[in-house]
Amino acid sequence: MSFLLPIPLATLGWVAAIAGGLTVTAYILKMRRRRFEVPFSTLWHRVLREKEATSLWKRLKRWLSLLLALLMLGLLLFAALEPELGEQDDDAQNVVILLDASASMKAVDEGEDGKASRMDAAVEIVDDILGSLGGGDAAMVMRMDGQTTPLTRFESDMPKLVRLVRQVQPSDTPADLRRALSAAADALRDRKNPHIILVGDGAYDEEALNAVVWKKAPENRLDAIDLGGIDLRYVPVGSTGENVGIVAFNARRYATDKTSYEVYIEVQNFGKKAARRKLVLYNGDVATDVRTLELKPGEKLRQIYSRGGGEDSVLRASLEIETKGDGAAKDKRDAFALDDEAWALLPARRKQKVLLVTRDNLFLEAAMLVYDNVEVDKLLPEEFDQAVAKGTLPEYSAVVLDEHAPANLPPPPTGLIYFHPSGDHAPFKVRSEVVNPHITDVNEEHPVMRWISMGDTHFDKTDVFEVDSGKGQVVLASSVRNPIIAAMRTKERKIVACGFSVGGTDFVLRVGFPLLLVNAFDWFAADEADLMTTYATGTRVRVPMDGVVGAREADVISPTGRISRAPVADGFATFYASEVGVHRLAAKEGDKVIAEVKLAANLSSPTESDIAPSTELRAGGEVLKTPDAFTASHRRSIWIYLLLAVVLLLCVEWVTFNRRVTV
Repeated sequence: MSFLLPIPLATLGWVAAIAGGLTVTAYILKMRRRRFEVPFSTLWHRVLREKEATSLWKRLKRWLSLLLALLMLGLLLFAALEPELGEQDDDAQNVVILLDASASMKAVDEGEDGKASRMDAAVEIVDDILGSLGGGDAAMVMRMDGQTTPLTRFESDMPKLVRLVRQVQPSDTPADLRRALSAAADALRDRKNPHIILVGDGAYDEEALNAVVWKKAPENRLDAIDLGGIDLRYVPVGSTGENVGIVAFNARRYATDKTSYEVYIEVQNFGKKAARRKLVLYNGDVATDVRTLELKPGEKLRQIYSRGGGEDSVLRASLEIETKGDGAAKDKRDAFALDDEAWALLPARRKQKVLLVTRDNLFLEAAMLVYDNVEVDKLLPEEFDQAVAKGTLPEYSAVVLDEHAPANLPPPPTGLIYFHPSGDHAPFKVRSEVVNPHITDVNEEHPVMRWISMGDTHFDKTDVFEVDSGKGQVVLASSVRNPIIAAMRTKERKIVACGFSVGGTDFVLRVGFPLLLVNAFDWFAADEADLMTTYATGTRVRVPMDGVVGAREADVISPTGRISRAPVADGFATFYASEVGVHRLAAKEGDKVIAEVKLAANLSSPTESDIAPSTELRAGGEVLKTPDAFTASHRRSIWIYLLLAVVLLLCVEWVTFNRRVTV
């Protein structure tokens, strides 16, 4: 007999001691004499005569009741050890089955009629493997896609594993073989006769396969996957490689005219036969362009669309099989339909009204005229203060304040850009002043500083700000840890402040100066999202969200309506795309949505779209073989019988107690 010990033995000992103590306590509380009223006093003479003869038997009856309770407790604890009948087999195997559930497993090319998916075939293979394992073997099944998920711990209950395997569905993410092999190797550490069986179609990263080492990895191989002493086997699935898919799809606004946009689409034929496809571009539900593509084997075509329009819209590209002549294709999709559609988001872009508050600064005025989508008005500082005080200032998307930090500001959400602010009403407290500073650090991840280089910029002098990250403030550029450009995001508005004067630097003569302004305008209007409208599934990215100061999580609503959580820190949500389509991220304060952003996710993986199955895999320089037959052994779990014995004893105790046998 052997035990699986699902919990530590020491923990089980503490549980047994506590449960035994509670059982004895309950028994003592149960021991109470029943009250009987008798009509005739002569009965007491008989009781007194029989008292000495029956006292020992009554004690025995009471001890019998306690023994029954302790016996039931012992059987329950013994069942918790999951005892199994059968001798320990030194040849028993410990097997980790990596079940490929990546996107390519959705390909339909299995079964007698070719209409079963690869996932269906893989599940049947895993069922057969589990059924062939001996009673002394233990198995763990891991689901492998962009992440690796163990379905259970090591189990000898094969029917239980079979039920779990049959519930596995393929995802929309590529397979991360490196992570899966590393997780399987860690699970098999210090176990006898370790095996890994990989069941999939072979659409894996070559770098991960080449990183496998069968002996101790050299110190310079930090990327190595150590499978020393582990037997790795491979079972292939899949039968066809004919597929045409969209491997890239994105849309962007023109920098000089944001009322127009262009779309980039990349389509590739992964098959060995020529293919003909109809490529349709949709804006919402309306088809805006239809093209017929002729692709040679292995050919990749790039298509660029130029379009106008400024409304919010979801762009969708779709591939359909098309036949020559008048004939219509029986099936509109090929064997792998997941990469036949792709999505991109196109946020609305309108001309921005900007107010320049300055005393005739030609550098600022010239920088404002670079982009056609910016409409600029100008006021003197005193005119601006009067208009704000009277409430007659028109609505602007941004206000640029040159050498002016007013006490009264325009109502939010108007964004503010300060140049050399000073006084009590400056957005940041001035810590000190630096003469002839040199920019050493630029926060390139922030949308305001995207594509801007300031390493060789010269300044006469600049103020140094105090920046508090706990208040939604962030440093954009600094000189030896002295912040001279900073940004602030509050629940009401966004602010950018530059500690230098426009007339005291050559930065205004560089391309980066007007770019900084337009980046700031786009950030105020949340237009930085158009720089990355699509994401690849299976990747984790940081997404900027407006007005999330104090929020710690955001709801992620997937294209199928599944709701998950995304952590939020410093105004960015960490997003993991697990499904193809349009996702919605919503940060809430109570029941109120304080920030929302939409994201499009596509497969965008040539490795997954190349669905030609690999009948042979080479890992670490060796060809992986198919698994051998396992040795049969007989072991039977008896915990269910122990539970039945507890139920039987419970019935016996109830009957004897009510018949006053054990009282």
